[in-house]
Amino acid sequence: MAFRTLEISNEAEIHIKDGQLEVTNKNGIALIPIEDLSIIMVHGANIRLSTMDISILSQNKVAILTLDEKYLPTAIILPYEGNARQSMLMHAQVNTSEEKYRKLWVNIIKQKISNQSRALSILGVEGAETIATYISKINIDNVDYIESLAAKDYFSYYHSGLNRRTEDPVNSRLNYGYAIVRSSIARSLVAVGFHPTFGIHHSSQLNAFNLADDLIEPFRAIVDVVAHKNISSNIILNKAERKELTHTLHNACIVNGVKTNVLSAIDMTSESLKRIILDKSNEELCLPTVLPVESMEGITE
Repeated sequence: MAFRTLEISNEAEIHIKDGQLEVTNKNGIALIPIEDLSIIMVHGANIRLSTMDISILSQNKVAILTLDEKYLPTAIILPYEGNARQSMLMHAQVNTSEEKYRKLWVNIIKQKISNQSRALSILGVEGAETIATYISKINIDNVDYIESLAAKDYFSYYHSGLNRRTEDPVNSRLNYGYAIVRSSIARSLVAVGFHPTFGIHHSSQLNAFNLADDLIEPFRAIVDVVAHKNISSNIILNKAERKELTHTLHNACIVNGVKTNVLSAIDMTSESLKRIILDKSNEELCLPTVLPVESMEGITE
């Protein structure tokens, strides 16, 4: 099972030999089994990776992210084919009833708000009980309105004076963490056969990852907990800060009563959604419950 996240930010030659990624730079050669890799993040000049190697990585369901000067993802390379039943699943996505999708969305947002409440409690700040009261108010008709009210209150407790639309150190960290998790969700969805453009709730014609933007919602609070202890005055993140935020993928959470890491939780959510959409399962969508910061896997550098 893929569990490693690799960031390459210095000049390097990258090759694939005998099932291993060979990264050569001024410090020497590092070998990483391809089967261990989930995501490769690339930033900087003179990082050389052939199109054939990109193809091999895609065949092995490894996502490749390019990062900009602020270390935020600008592009993602995903496998073209994800699963033997890919065509069936994509047709099922399109043909699933609006009512079923609306019920799924309600459950997703309830878990998002529940995790926001738990996150405030974990962080030891005020507001957990206030945020929790929004859960019982949600129904199919008002879900987006209640979500926006809860979010406004939540971020005012999370960090006083925070405006999610401004460029500042808090948002830099949150946006980086969210982007990493979003990319991991997109990878997982493609791996099980979904087309990430067809969302449950999000439906922008300009967004290639509507479904990933639906499923990320309950995972955001996990990023918030990890990011909260790493906030400093700089807007552009340094390598240590990026590493810490990328560790969100390996932070502990609970899914269906089982303690696991975020990467595994994402796969469980994707597989659960596949059963609901393709196999018409009546199960509840598997969604994560936030836990305090605890790494369950390491990150390869």
